[in-house]
Amino acid sequence: MTAVDSSPAEKVADVVRSLADHVRRYDETRDSRAVFAYTYYRLTSSLAASLRTNALSFREPHWVADLSVSLASAYFTAIAAIDAWLENQPPRRHAVIDRADLPEAIPPPWRDVYAASTARRSYVLEDVLFSMMAHMSYDLPLALRSLNAQRSNHDRIGDFHRMNELLAKCIDEVQDDLADRYCRGLRSLDRLFTRDDELLTNYGIRVVRGLAWFNCDRLLDPASAAEATGSINRSTAALITRIRCPDDWKLRYGTRLLRLLIPSRRQWPPPGAALD
Repeated sequence: MTAVDSSPAEKVADVVRSLADHVRRYDETRDSRAVFAYTYYRLTSSLAASLRTNALSFREPHWVADLSVSLASAYFTAIAAIDAWLENQPPRRHAVIDRADLPEAIPPPWRDVYAASTARRSYVLEDVLFSMMAHMSYDLPLALRSLNAQRSNHDRIGDFHRMNELLAKCIDEVQDDLADRYCRGLRSLDRLFTRDDELLTNYGIRVVRGLAWFNCDRLLDPASAAEATGSINRSTAALITRIRCPDDWKLRYGTRLLRLLIPSRRQWPPPGAALD
């Protein structure tokens, strides 16, 4: 079956299989990128299942699937660029990577995410938050812009909202399973991240995806495209800074203290562990 002839559900199922491969590979090498890959796998699996039954009554399921494929392609391209860079680096166990060390072939937000993941006090919740921010605030508006070049997105906003509904409803269950798989103490980290983990809530998913739609419109407007590009390039770094180094000095010192007291708590599933 060719990609053109594939059903919407099968197109998204192909993405699910690729994500599963990445989860297994990163689990095996104990690469922190496994955490977001697993989150992404679970959310995309839910979308594939919904497309099989069309339970949400998508008006144009092929567009929904094409957006999922385009969005995943951006993610795979970014992490492949990181993998390619790592292959040419000498083995450095627990090395802290500076953002400036990473090549321009890696999109700016993903450079921010990977550099942040190598910090000596890095947490599972950060692995998800930072990657989700890069994927939703940077990859998603670019994927929407790419589809808009084929046909205007504006008559698809209803289907986009239905996708938001589906993903938002899944996030709580996925976060619980994420805790079981990679960090049983995940809930105890809420004291460290206070309200900065809002992105991983029903409300947060809706908001950040809605903002991605808005930023796609800005990218399509010649008068605001440059400003929009700068904004989506900076958003992930801004979130990382807000969590790692808050403006308020009391929060800043409190965060540093908590980082000294709370261990990273990252765990790894046994070889061959099921993904669902």
